[in-house]
Amino acid sequence: MPNISAAERDGQNDGQSPTPTAEQSPVLLLSMALTEYAKARSASQSGARRSLGIGEMDARALAYLTENPGARPSALRAHLGLTSAGVSTLCDRLIERGTIHRDTDPSDRRASLLTVIVDLDAEPWNRLGEFDRDLAEAIEAEAEPETLLRLAELLTHALSVGNTSSADAGADAGAPGQS
Repeated sequence: MPNISAAERDGQNDGQSPTPTAEQSPVLLLSMALTEYAKARSASQSGARRSLGIGEMDARALAYLTENPGARPSALRAHLGLTSAGVSTLCDRLIERGTIHRDTDPSDRRASLLTVIVDLDAEPWNRLGEFDRDLAEAIEAEAEPETLLRLAELLTHALSVGNTSSADAGADAGAPGQS
């Protein structure tokens, strides 16, 4: 994403979202829209988690286990980047809350399998995905599938280039003779 000068961010210093103008470049307008999207999604998810009384890691664990029913705690640990003790604590908390169930793996009695036992598509759990569903419906009603596919391709490419540049910068910073 481009660096945005203060002059181009009219309205951001007063805490208000900038109003796009015709003079701003399309790249800047898209960057501003993506920034506002990220803020709105984060606020929506934070509010949903707060109303459900769960933390971000709990929500991420539920999402992962919904997509991967019967996953082992080690898979959840790898996905979330937590320690074994952290995953154990998280699983105990979710089991106590009645959101997941732990079963013994029939092929290895030393291992356990985790399964979500709440329906994330039903109230009140559907609040976690409400923002994404509402946004998808609004976009689908306004845009052609080909346009959405092209935008997805552009964003995926831009993110891969950005991630590659960030990784290269990190590697260069640690190289001898670099400052």
